[in-house]
This record gives sequence, structure tokens and C-alpha cells, in this order.
Amino acid sequence: MTAHLTDADLHRLRAALSHKRDALIAARRATEADQRGIGERETEQGDVAEHLIEQEAALRIGMFDTELLADVERALKKLDDGHYGLSEESGVQIPLARLEAVPWARRTAQEESKKR
Repeated sequence: MTAHLTDADLHRLRAALSHKRDALIAARRATEADQRGIGERETEQGDVAEHLIEQEAALRIGMFDTELLADVERALKKLDDGHYGLSEESGVQIPLARLEAVPWARRTAQEESKKR
């Protein structure tokens, strides 16, 4: 089904996806550790607001990272299932250049731009 991608392309893209997945998981663990550290520190009144702002920003980043991690894991599953590189919207082949830029892409660039 991914005839437009060579074995070398698939290997390279799998490595990129695995690297991204590992980086996102490591970032999540670091954020969780930071959040535990913020809660455990004794703070002065002036620091409380700053810590709350940091926590809110970390939660927003964490939500984005969680969604991105789901997309990366979905792409890895599609690689395993032999459906990688095909648009989830139309079934057309996603160009290699797009997959190299965004290995977890779920649609072509044109389809993605229409969604916005």
C-alpha cells in the first residue's frame, strides 16, 4: 500500500518517529518531575503566582505533547500495519517530502490546509 515509499524511506521515517516518541516521553517525565518539585517547595507569597503560571503553561504544553504523542504512535502503528503514508481523509499517497518534514502527518498538506 505504500508503494511510493522505499524500504529505506520507511526505515528512516520509522527511526524519526521512534526518536520523536522517545523525546516526547522524556519531556513528559521531566515535566511531571518538575511539577512534583514545584508542589514540594516551600514558597514565598510572591512566588506562588509565578508557580501557578508555570504550572498552567506546563499543562498546556503537556496537552499538546499528549496529542502529538498520540499522532506519533498512530503513525508507528500504521507503519506496522502497512498503511503508513496514506491520507486518512482521502486515501491518497502523502508525498515523501511531507512525511520527511512531518513523519506523523495524517493527511496531505493540501487537505491539512483546508481543515484550518
